[in-house]
Amino acid sequence: MRKKLLVTISFMLLVNTAPMSVLADEIDQKIENQTKKIEDIVKNEKDAKDYLATLETEITTIETEYNAVLSEKQKHEKEMNKLNTDITNLETKIKKRNEQLRAQARTTQTNHEQESMLTVLLSAESISDAITKAIAVNTLVTANNDILTAQKDDKKELDTLKVSLTETLKTLEKKTEELEEKEATLAEAKLEQNVKINEIAASLANETAEKDKFVKQKEEAVKRKEAQLKAIAEEKKKEAQAKATAEKQAKQAALAPTQTTEKEEPVSVPDTNNDTSNNDVADDNQQAPTPPVSSGGWSAPVANLTITSGFGGREDPTGISGSFHDGIDFGGASGTPIMAAGSGEVVSANYSGMAGNHVVIKHSNGYYSYYLHMSSLSVSAGQSVSAGQNLGGMGTTGNSTGVHLHFSISTGLWSGFVNPAPFLGL
Repeated sequence: MRKKLLVTISFMLLVNTAPMSVLADEIDQKIENQTKKIEDIVKNEKDAKDYLATLETEITTIETEYNAVLSEKQKHEKEMNKLNTDITNLETKIKKRNEQLRAQARTTQTNHEQESMLTVLLSAESISDAITKAIAVNTLVTANNDILTAQKDDKKELDTLKVSLTETLKTLEKKTEELEEKEATLAEAKLEQNVKINEIAASLANETAEKDKFVKQKEEAVKRKEAQLKAIAEEKKKEAQAKATAEKQAKQAALAPTQTTEKEEPVSVPDTNNDTSNNDVADDNQQAPTPPVSSGGWSAPVANLTITSGFGGREDPTGISGSFHDGIDFGGASGTPIMAAGSGEVVSANYSGMAGNHVVIKHSNGYYSYYLHMSSLSVSAGQSVSAGQNLGGMGTTGNSTGVHLHFSISTGLWSGFVNPAPFLGL
């Protein structure tokens, strides 16, 4: 018996605690993976922001250079405007001088009647007069030639300067266009980088939310693990109590050998891990006492009594709890209402690793009824219930291989299980 108890407890710890540990490890791995993703995204975001800062620096540099070139261009344009004004003024002067020369030529021709230098000399009254006239004519011609030459030189110099300024302006114009184009390209890259940073920020928010979800799952898993460990501790406490009671009954049986078989029967450990809740720790071949069929007053725990496994000898499907089935399994859909088979007080409404969600009711006639593997509970310990009152829904919690209700009746708490069929008129 002690060996069986130790095996049961060990299995409960293994079945219930190990999956929770594995789940916690999986969640930890997911959290670690999310943390790595977040670190990568943060790095990408930093790189993106650094690149954006570089773009902004380049744009500032280009804007400075562009403004300098534009200022130089404007300066040369002012010089060009002045040069054009100077050229226009000079051309006006040349035109006036040409008109003046033509006027002087007509005057000279009129006064001298188109005489040649020889005619002027011959017409002179004296040698002194001839020399004076010759000098006057020569001076006039020379002066006119000098003026015309100076005008032409001035205009040529201005034309040369105009060509040079025109080339300079073309160069500056081309440079400003190149700077404008480069600035436009960098501005577009800056906009694209801003979009990328926003996308990274959104991705970071999503991954952070995903990590928060896993952290929350881990917290819930830890809570479930603590609850299961607490339930296991309670099971061990019950087993210790059952063991003490069994030893006490064994001593009483040794002192009073004439007691009935039912009274000699050792108290069962609440073997709630069995798919069909085999809680009797007697020998596998022992037959539990059967109450009189006339002991009525019981109602069906479910509306549709579809028996999937009966009371008595049967190998446990999970191979954990021996070969004796201490109740009846009724099949049905998940959530099917489970009702009290009789009025009484709820002495247990809890969860254990083997029985799952379960309810135990103590009835006034001294019997106990059991409802195991439930999906949910609608009552609590200490509550009084009436026959037919809803206790919860059918499920497959604990050590169960499918949705069903394991229904048992016993003469003692977790001991002295009897066949429920006659009580239900089956």
